[in-house]
Amino acid sequence: MGEKAKGRLILLAKVLVATALLTWLLRGGNLDLGALVVVARTPWLLATNFAMWAFVAVVLGGLRWRVLLTLAGAHPKLSRVFSLQLVALFFNVVIPGNVGGDVLKALYVARNEDANKRAPILVVVFVERMLGLSGLVALALFVTAVRFPTLWSTPSLRPLVMSVGLLGFGFVLVPALIVLLMRRFGERIEARLEGPSRLAGLARKLVQAFRLMATRPGPLVGGMLISILMHGITVAWFALLAREIEGQAASFSAVATIYPLGVLTMILPISPAGVGVGHAAFEKLFAMIGLTGGSTVFNVFLVGQIIPCTIGAIPYVSLRSKAPLSASEETMEPAEPVADPSQP
Repeated sequence: MGEKAKGRLILLAKVLVATALLTWLLRGGNLDLGALVVVARTPWLLATNFAMWAFVAVVLGGLRWRVLLTLAGAHPKLSRVFSLQLVALFFNVVIPGNVGGDVLKALYVARNEDANKRAPILVVVFVERMLGLSGLVALALFVTAVRFPTLWSTPSLRPLVMSVGLLGFGFVLVPALIVLLMRRFGERIEARLEGPSRLAGLARKLVQAFRLMATRPGPLVGGMLISILMHGITVAWFALLAREIEGQAASFSAVATIYPLGVLTMILPISPAGVGVGHAAFEKLFAMIGLTGGSTVFNVFLVGQIIPCTIGAIPYVSLRSKAPLSASEETMEPAEPVADPSQP
């Protein structure tokens, strides 16, 4: 079986999984598609959704990327950064895998920089995704620590507390320790990872990303703070949707405890962009904190973040007509980033 045929079968299997999960939620009465109509008929919710998307995904996302590009010695203009950020959001929606747009925007920046900066710029794609995950978990870790006595006193919520603690160790503390290690032994470790295999290539990209982060901690800290702010605003919007759609008293702290766990399930490669999987996860997580309608709230949130991304087609058409990528640029070896939950 050829690679293309295999890829199509995998995609078909993912679509079937997503369809099965959504059908199960609909038949069980847990997913209310009518909530989308309610939001569409509420002007202030529509306006707030667009404002939140523009500020978080475009402005803060673009600023985070620009801060991290300084790790590679690149300093593109803000206008170009925001334009490319819109293009990236568009492609992250229309291309399965949620990484196409970020690689594309990196290539457009890299083409205008010295040759020695191009590889680090592509590695920044990986760094940005890692900070997206770490910022999400750091926010949950902080909220859980503040609410620890209340959460731990409820036996049914103790698994939630332990899950957040493990995520904090895995996505925040471990990377910090690895960065410190790379400052001392990074060059030797990277030299030992030379090899043609895909696994060796991925490991090499990881080491390159951590070495890049270890060289200049300032942009790394700035990017991390922006990531936490992005996720904080997103959680607040998610809690507001839960109150408006389901009429429940969904507090920021309660939603912040479960939101990272729900979003991280979308990274599992068993459905396109986590559709269906994320719906089922939020339905269960909402129940854990005494709320209902998790799949409905998540569905409204997801659709509300995806639709505005289509605006990115406009700057892409202009970009493509003025400065299309050459064949050699399109085949440049990109980093292999993990999914970033801060993007739809």
